[in-house]
Amino acid sequence: MADIILQARDLCKSFSSEGVQNHVLNNMDLDIYKGDFTVIMGASGSGKSTLLYSLSGMDRPTSGKVIYDGEDITEYNEKRMAELRVYEFGFVFQQIHLVSNLSIRENILVPGYMNKDTRTKETENRADELIKKMNIESAADRLPAQVSGGEAQRGAIARAVINSPGILFADEPTGALNRRNTQDVLDLLTELNVEGQSILMVTHDVRAAIRANRIIYIEDGRIIGELKLSQYIEEDRKSRESQIDAWLGSMQW
Repeated sequence: MADIILQARDLCKSFSSEGVQNHVLNNMDLDIYKGDFTVIMGASGSGKSTLLYSLSGMDRPTSGKVIYDGEDITEYNEKRMAELRVYEFGFVFQQIHLVSNLSIRENILVPGYMNKDTRTKETENRADELIKKMNIESAADRLPAQVSGGEAQRGAIARAVINSPGILFADEPTGALNRRNTQDVLDLLTELNVEGQSILMVTHDVRAAIRANRIIYIEDGRIIGELKLSQYIEEDRKSRESQIDAWLGSMQW
């Protein structure tokens, strides 16, 4: 059985609006396994992005524990949490948050330079390897506004993995892309996972979900279903999509 890399225990997240408590996550328990490509799905407002942000330290839960590599990261102070996000966690979002006045290559390099365990030359070599891997060599020296959305998102993925994170968190990473760029980004994420990268992704798109080997379905801040799959291969895409569609139907998605 695969090692557990991330755990949630009795995880709760509440927001107060006009004196009313809105419980978004409700005493959730969840194990994420090393090397898995895990997808979180659910209807709009189900709490899937809140779960991702709580697990990744982007937001603090109201109560409960998030355990990474044996430590409860909810007890970390802001400095230690920031270090965790540099060294151990990578992030890709629907909106491509690249620095507008830096080139794609410079954007990729920034978190690498923040890693004190890696020498400058090693970081630059790693960035160049990722640029080649992501097939964005022609875009590397351009500003984000000068490249396509797909190229920018591939640059954002390279930035997210330059420090070889324990987990790559992705929140609707293909939500703003056209069909061709969506395929390219999903191919890259799949390739990274095959190479051993643990991925936790939120999506509403079955085309993205078929890349996972495990899908978690949440409703009203609770896990109500789980589907386990074999590792994705392109030849099984149609049958896999039908299987997920049927399962989502059983979840009343």
